[in-house]
Amino acid sequence: MSTYQLPYQDSRGFTNCLLCAIGGDGANMAAKLLFKLGAKYLDLDGAYDARYGSEKKGTPTDVSLKFCYFGTPVLESGPNNRPHILVVFREELILTQGLNRGLQENATVIVNTTKSADEIRAMLQLHSGTIYTLDAMRIAEETGSRLNMPMMAMLAHVLGFPEDAIKHAIEDTWPRAVKANLAAYEQAVAHSFSRTFAADGRYPLAPPAEVRGKLGYDNMLDGGAIDTAAHSTVGKNNAHVRFNEPPAYARELCIDCAKCLVVCADPGAIHWEDGKMVGIDLTYCKGCMRCVAVCPETKRGKALTNPALKEVEA
Repeated sequence: MSTYQLPYQDSRGFTNCLLCAIGGDGANMAAKLLFKLGAKYLDLDGAYDARYGSEKKGTPTDVSLKFCYFGTPVLESGPNNRPHILVVFREELILTQGLNRGLQENATVIVNTTKSADEIRAMLQLHSGTIYTLDAMRIAEETGSRLNMPMMAMLAHVLGFPEDAIKHAIEDTWPRAVKANLAAYEQAVAHSFSRTFAADGRYPLAPPAEVRGKLGYDNMLDGGAIDTAAHSTVGKNNAHVRFNEPPAYARELCIDCAKCLVVCADPGAIHWEDGKMVGIDLTYCKGCMRCVAVCPETKRGKALTNPALKEVEA
């Protein structure tokens, strides 16, 4: 029998985790793997719920994990709005999604950012708890991994999951990317920073948000149809949903391989003419940097780069 101890427990015996990302960041896959590990190796039970976001539009999404000891009654599944542990894949989501709502006292917050823990606390208006910061985007880019790997590593570290079991699961799940993923996993913990904040009266505990809103016959669309005129992004300026600066593009370094077009969160952002890439359309670009991740490194360099990383290097 496992001797593992949960880091938090609410009145029902659960440790509540909430992962906030955008569609395509891999939060769902990371949460699934941790949930499987908890059940398989640590005699844990719980519940899992994922709200999917469109990968093609960079839609905000979240995944809820509830861990409890085996034998604890699991009476409900679905999203949780009272997290003990919050994992933020994109710091911009803190404000746009109101991620301080429902955070419990002495919570743990893990954020992909280049900002300090003090700056993140001010953004989040954290009542009390510990903030871990790491530049997960840089780690993923340098190791050739994905953003979800360093973020999963930090959540596993906070939960206290055994490292050997996690590494074995990574090797089993992504056999063709073992080296990159293990490197990202190890760098995340080694290059993270943390700071604990006491309840000093600066920020009150924010009440939980109403999860997903109330649905009923009076606010459902006829026949479950979607009003395309209202929801289509065709011909509309979508710059207001951008969460990062757009990538820098150097036409003279581009080999027109079209890899960027394949992974683009919104293909309208990649501007092509006569079979060649000619630039970034800021009307559609969300700043997700997936194009930067797949842009090939030639002898002269990459055509697409992350300007934020260059600023840090400077």
